[in-house]
Amino acid sequence: MESFIRKLGRNFIDLAVFFHGFTIFSNKVIKTFFKLKLFNPAVALVFVRQIYFTGVQILPVYIVLSLIIGVAMVGSLMQAADLVGGIDQLGRIMVVISFNQIAPLVTSILLALRSATAVTAEISLMKMNREIDTLKSLSIDPFEYLYLPRIAAGVICMMALSTIFVCVSLLGGYFILSFLQDMSLDYMLTTIFDNLELFDIIAFLIKVFFLGFALMSIPIYTALETKEAVTEIPIALLRGMMRLFYAFIIIQIFTVMLGMYI
Repeated sequence: MESFIRKLGRNFIDLAVFFHGFTIFSNKVIKTFFKLKLFNPAVALVFVRQIYFTGVQILPVYIVLSLIIGVAMVGSLMQAADLVGGIDQLGRIMVVISFNQIAPLVTSILLALRSATAVTAEISLMKMNREIDTLKSLSIDPFEYLYLPRIAAGVICMMALSTIFVCVSLLGGYFILSFLQDMSLDYMLTTIFDNLELFDIIAFLIKVFFLGFALMSIPIYTALETKEAVTEIPIALLRGMMRLFYAFIIIQIFTVMLGMYI
């Protein structure tokens, strides 16, 4: 019992230390953003390259996956709605499920597996090789040149890819509806937009913003905690991914509760 209490206390202290440090880190990132350093040519080049790596290179696989998920999702929703006699509410169900839940979740998981791990390894290696210290010695702020472009690219790609997912998945859903229900594209789009409320758009933007911010900021902050040893890199990768998925769960719960009370 005593060992359990000690372990619980140690975990609580580690969590408190992480939140304190990550809050300070996030505050510095936000302050750097408002300095408009993204318009600096050198920083803008890093930003564009990160968008290409994070969002553009994954597009072919992402579009195919979105189409498959859209077909499967609409087919399942049609069966469920038909069983409960709610086929006339299919438009609202598609908005809630695809727009507010599936699109941000699938996008965040894919980008976490692909880009967040790469960023963690990259920053960890730079920390181990003292490249970050070299930048500081040259009066180059790593928040401006390293961290901000990657975090901003994560937010932009999260928003863009989530929107693409919604469009492509609905297109896949249209193929199912046109085949099984003889539904035209105009009717389906009208049904969806009639059920799309302002709160849905606001909740979507809030969710993808926080997911995108967490997507890059948590791995970067975790990588900066690594010591100067190669064996620390796998530990940083594991710790960063665990923290990231915990953050995804917290954001998901927060947005669901926000939808319940507003």
